[in-house]
Amino acid sequence: MAKKTIEFFSSIEGVAETFPIRPAREVLPSWVNDARKEFFVQQKNQGNALQHHITRCPGIFHLFTTGYIISAWHDLEIIGSKEGFKYNLPDKMVNTLLGKDTIQAQTPDTVAKHIPKRPWSAPSILKLNTPWHILAPNGLKFLMIPIPYTDYLDFEACMGILDPGYSSEINVQGYWNKTIGSATMTAGTPIAQLIPLTEKTYDFIVRDKNEKDEQWLRKFKYLNYMAFQFARNLIKNAYTKHVEGK
Repeated sequence: MAKKTIEFFSSIEGVAETFPIRPAREVLPSWVNDARKEFFVQQKNQGNALQHHITRCPGIFHLFTTGYIISAWHDLEIIGSKEGFKYNLPDKMVNTLLGKDTIQAQTPDTVAKHIPKRPWSAPSILKLNTPWHILAPNGLKFLMIPIPYTDYLDFEACMGILDPGYSSEINVQGYWNKTIGSATMTAGTPIAQLIPLTEKTYDFIVRDKNEKDEQWLRKFKYLNYMAFQFARNLIKNAYTKHVEGK
C-alpha cells in the first residue's frame, strides 16, 4: 500500500516534544498579527473603499500556510567576523547526543567557494545539523527555503531540494549575516521552511524514533559511508523499501 503520510522523526528523544517541526500556518511572523489588527480597523472605517493592504496579498499569505517549519533544537552562540565565525554550544553533550558535530562550516575554499554571498554575510556557509529525518510518500520531494518575511535576519537558510530518497536527514545550511560581535540563536528559533512539491494533501506525524527507524538509521549510516562515491541508487532503493515496508 502506498504511503499517505509524511513522518518526521527525531533521533534524539525530547526534541519532538520540545521543539517539534510544525505546520507553517502555526509559525507566523510577529508582524502578521499587527497587520491583521490594522486591516480590521481600516476595513471597519473604510469598508469597500479599502483597496490596498498587505493582508490581501495571497502570494505572501498562502506561503505562510504552506509546508512545515524547522526550528533550532538547541541554543547556539555565533561570534562573527569578516573572516568567518566561531561558535559556542550550551554543552558539548549536544554533539554526543547527535553522534556528530551539530555545527559545521562550509568554508570559502571548499563547498562555499562558488556560492555567491551577500556583501554583509560571513564567507563560510553555516551548517546546522539536526536530529530530524523524514519518511515521505515515494517520489515526494521538498523545497527548502529561508523563513519568509522574517524579522530574524542573523541567519538566512540556503535554498535547495530535499529528496528523502537520497538522504532522509534534515540539515539546514545558510548565510550568517552578523559579522560584527556575537549573537545567540535560541532553541525554537525558526530556521527554514520545507514545502512539499505537490498539489496533494498529506497527513503528517512528528515523533521520536522507533525501533524500525533505528534500523533505518543503522542501514543509512552504512550505505552513506561504504563507498568512495555516494551510493545514490543503493540508498534510494533501501529508502523506498523501508518506507513502503517491503
